[in-house]
Amino acid sequence: MIHETLFYLWNCPNEEDLLEKNEWTHLFELQEFLHPGEQKLLQIIVEIAVDYHKLVTFSRQVFNQTPTSRTDLREVTSSSSSNTIKMEFTKVPTGLYINAFCNGMHTVLDGYRKEIIRLEDLLLQNPQLSLTYILSCIQKYRNLFQALLSMTQLIEKDNVHGCLLIGRLHKYVYCGMDLIASAADQIIRSTNTVFYRHLCNWIIYGDLVDAFAEFFIIDGKTADKDFLYPEQMLESAVESAENLTVFRKSRVRKPPQVREFYINWGMVPLFIDEETAESILFMGRIVWIVRNDPKRTGDDNYQIKYKRDIWEGKDVEYYRKIQALESQTFNSMEFQGVIEECRVKLTKYLWSVMLDEGHLIEHLQLIRDYFALGRGELFQQFITVAENHVKDTSSESVIQKLNFIFLETARKIYGENDKTYLKFELTTTSSNADSTNTNPWVRVQINFEIQWPLHIVFHPKVMELYNKLFSYLLHLRKTQIDLHKLWAEHVSGKQKIDRRVWTLRQNLMFLVNNLQYYLQVDVIEAQFSVLLKAVRNANEFEDIIKVHHEFISNLLAKTFVLTPDEEHIYKNKHRLYQTPAVQFDVPSKVCNVIIRLLELCDEFCLVASTWDAELTEPEVEELEIFQKRCDTVIESLLFILYSLYEKVGGQHLLQLISQLDFNQYFSKNKPDFNLSAALY
Repeated sequence: MIHETLFYLWNCPNEEDLLEKNEWTHLFELQEFLHPGEQKLLQIIVEIAVDYHKLVTFSRQVFNQTPTSRTDLREVTSSSSSNTIKMEFTKVPTGLYINAFCNGMHTVLDGYRKEIIRLEDLLLQNPQLSLTYILSCIQKYRNLFQALLSMTQLIEKDNVHGCLLIGRLHKYVYCGMDLIASAADQIIRSTNTVFYRHLCNWIIYGDLVDAFAEFFIIDGKTADKDFLYPEQMLESAVESAENLTVFRKSRVRKPPQVREFYINWGMVPLFIDEETAESILFMGRIVWIVRNDPKRTGDDNYQIKYKRDIWEGKDVEYYRKIQALESQTFNSMEFQGVIEECRVKLTKYLWSVMLDEGHLIEHLQLIRDYFALGRGELFQQFITVAENHVKDTSSESVIQKLNFIFLETARKIYGENDKTYLKFELTTTSSNADSTNTNPWVRVQINFEIQWPLHIVFHPKVMELYNKLFSYLLHLRKTQIDLHKLWAEHVSGKQKIDRRVWTLRQNLMFLVNNLQYYLQVDVIEAQFSVLLKAVRNANEFEDIIKVHHEFISNLLAKTFVLTPDEEHIYKNKHRLYQTPAVQFDVPSKVCNVIIRLLELCDEFCLVASTWDAELTEPEVEELEIFQKRCDTVIESLLFILYSLYEKVGGQHLLQLISQLDFNQYFSKNKPDFNLSAALY
């Protein structure tokens, strides 16, 4: 009977016997004279053996089943089956981590197998070996097998697979039992081999080979929509041939697409926090973007792919640093230290590429020159020339004519010395709010040809914000030109102009001129100076994103284009796609009043240019209406500015109020409007 017991401890019985947890006595022909105490000893020994055989059976199922992708596996497990045993087998997930788990478990079970061999040799030498001695030798494996079975239950019942399995195994390391902790450590080091291979390939080479969807980073296998312009999204969707035709005529090339990679948070190991996971995703995306430089993949995709040395000859060194982590369970400080070292290396390299090859400083200068109307001479001449051509042009062809005039104007001003204007193209906004406005100048926007790899900094949402600023400033500049044109007509005419018309025009010119000066000099030039200084002092890619977003937020807030988003929190510093802290579709109250002022000026210029020296009665009534509207707008503007100053403060607000209400010109005649007393 002792030899049969040892035989059962080693050999696996039929699979049906493993399912019977309580009925085990049929496995042996027990004599009636067997003592109940011996029966109990034998039961415990058999239970240990059954646990061992369950572990062996689990490993055999994993190794013998056909490798299947996660999609195919779900189809198998959801199908019906008449055989209960086979149905249990198909529930075991497949993948590299499960195989590594079984390899580690096989190593752990070697000690048990060696113990059985030793007992058999001992039995041959001493046939009187007792059940008590056998149980004393294998008793230590009882808790170990129970722990290993609970690990397999995680895989079978909870469907834990991939790198998530590593995190779920860590609790066994700190269970307080040395044998279980040592076994868990052995199994984790076995699964670490797969995890750190995935991690090395992703961080060092930007490659993601994951047939079983076991890594926590997923390849979307499509372009990232956050970096796609509306035209590119329409082209990819092939919505209509008409749209495609329009977009193909665009002179400005769109930036290359960025591959979509994202985190499957359900697969992130427990020992990796959110910031570290984001950093790992961020690093792999950087490597992918650098290796897919469109300027260097035109000749030979296979050879050119590795031509750019991201790691400056130290890729093997960094690969081995990450790989060395697999030999231990997990050390948070060491792991994060290696990840941070790799991140710093990559971000510094990308920063240098942006400055040297992407010409970041030059791009920022162009944004100031065109989006912020820094080249005043160009837009002054462009608006003056284009105004007469736009009047009799249909809305369908107005943008083509504006582009032609824009290019011709720039060519005449700059000649062959400066052709940066070729990187820009005028277009119209597609928003429903502006499409109803008949004034074409309100709907004009500008496209910019962005060089690689700056397209990850100047992504579509950022360029949308720059276009809001451009439209706002262009409308202001156009109104200023119209007012000066009306002034020139009044000055050059021999007829005497009505004093009330002259006064209203001067008041409007004063407001618009001071607004334009404040926006261009006090805000835009000052903010761009701060931005350029911060970019030059930066030494990492994340620093560029941070200072650039702070610049946009401050610029749009101080120009009153959009309302700041006080609740906005940057989700993670190490994230490729981030948006500035502004409310995208919420113009500030100041902006709404300024737009009303500009619309009032446009209407006044249009009507006043038709008036004669002697105003008729209807014209006088119309003038009075203009004057009342002007008083209301001025009062609203000053009141909102002062309320905003009281709420948030800011020297720029106080400076603007002082310029607009210079010498208390507007507020001194309004005793109920106590703005002057508060400021002066």
